Amino acid sequence: MAKPFKVKKTSPDDAAEIAAVRILKTRLREFYSHWPDPDEPPSAEQLHNQRISGKRLRYSAETVRDLYPDRLALLIDLLKRQQDLLGSMQDIVTQQAMISTDLSRRRGSRASRTQIATLESLLSGYNSRHSQLFTDLVDIWRGMTQKQFRDLLRRIVSRPNNRVKRQRAAPDLTATASPAPSG
Repeated sequence: MAKPFKVKKTSPDDAAEIAAVRILKTRLREFYSHWPDPDEPPSAEQLHNQRISGKRLRYSAETVRDLYPDRLALLIDLLKRQQDLLGSMQDIVTQQAMISTDLSRRRGSRASRTQIATLESLLSGYNSRHSQLFTDLVDIWRGMTQKQFRDLLRRIVSRPNNRVKRQRAAPDLTATASPAPSG
């Protein structure tokens, strides 16, 4: 599993805006570290690590989104889409492994041609689906790795909205409350 990058120079005493900037910058750096070149096919491990890092980035972005009104929505949506694609791809890999095992077993036991053809057809369909999902993933990843997009993310993350309305604590009514009427 992808080990998270350590968020440095944060303290419980930091303002939320300062902590958010440090957390998001770290999560972005971690996320982009796993598959740096979209023109190079990633390994299964790189995809897995990027999926895990993408979850951390997405959850962090969702947690601090109030500090960045309307500015993290695209990133969050892209991360959700990427995670859906990676999850579907992993489901296919799992199904392919199970079907391949069953196909090998059936070939060894001299199963009918119909059974073998059905399993081979299923594998072929899964291969096609996996290929399409991977193409969709690469398209998203190419867009996310564009210099302009990454520069925009860095600018957005570096400038939380400092004018976010902070919730005020409820007034202390015990200090100003008048005595209860006796009666």
